[in-house]
Amino acid sequence: MRTTGILAASLAICCGLAGAAETRGAWFPQAKYGVFIHFLGGGDDWSEQVDAFDVDAFAQQMKEAGAAYVILTLGQNSGYYCSPNAAYSACCGYAPGDRCSNRDLPLDLIHALGKHRIRLLLYLPSRAPQTDQNAMARLGDVNEQEPAPQAFTKQWSEVIREWSLRYGKHVHGWWFDGAYNTAGWDDLEKPYAWSTWAAACRAGNPDSVLAFNPGTRFDKAFSRLTREQDYTAGEQNSFTVLPEQYPAPEGMVWHILAHLGTTWAKADGPQHADQAMIDYIRTVNAQGGVVSIEVAIDANGIVYDPHFSQLTAIAKALR
Repeated sequence: MRTTGILAASLAICCGLAGAAETRGAWFPQAKYGVFIHFLGGGDDWSEQVDAFDVDAFAQQMKEAGAAYVILTLGQNSGYYCSPNAAYSACCGYAPGDRCSNRDLPLDLIHALGKHRIRLLLYLPSRAPQTDQNAMARLGDVNEQEPAPQAFTKQWSEVIREWSLRYGKHVHGWWFDGAYNTAGWDDLEKPYAWSTWAAACRAGNPDSVLAFNPGTRFDKAFSRLTREQDYTAGEQNSFTVLPEQYPAPEGMVWHILAHLGTTWAKADGPQHADQAMIDYIRTVNAQGGVVSIEVAIDANGIVYDPHFSQLTAIAKALR
């Protein structure tokens, strides 16, 4: 785990990035494109899996890829997370290092990416880990297709707040998956709603941009679920749709997230030829949009070579 001294040094590198924006997310449409990685796992050796991630090698690849930002999965439905979180462990009755890793991978990535002035954003599900029944019960959640209970939103916000406060202005945004049933958050008269959740995300950085993902249908993927949302979730399975076809709601940044392989985290492909991706990103950028490119990585965090080759071709053309 990195020391506070290293965090302070990283702040000296990165703080200008967060402070430069006159309004929240002003940097984002200028980013053009970034990279998304699924770093997921679990089991008794989870902390060892997290320890194996080579942040310096990955950051160097991101520099060569021309990535303006990286979106990292903190965790997903298994209930294993690549960062310690005392609020989560205490609520769910897990010992430190059990479900939340001993190593703070986002903090190490902040330091490594910051050397190259690359921003970090974080991914989480909108709901409790759906395959961890103990966590579901302890957090007070139900199936993600049902409205989120008040007790869950309260406790999940406390978990997120801990991460947000720890990383401060080093984390520039969040992308939340699985926001399928918004009825649990839409009533702003209730104690725990969209505003509670958003406040937790922005506790450490008021300039953090937020996206909430309701699914891949065009009318959903490029919609706004709440006034707290700054950019479209934009989940798709290929890089084809354009902002002119499904414009972002007023005041939001149009954004798409799709995978280079044939599915998420798949080490195959790429689906599209280099020039096709270059032309696509250029067109999206010209229409005011941003492209997040999901690539496959190995156990050490090294990008699958054909995906990395395409990223470097994109960088050569667009950076």
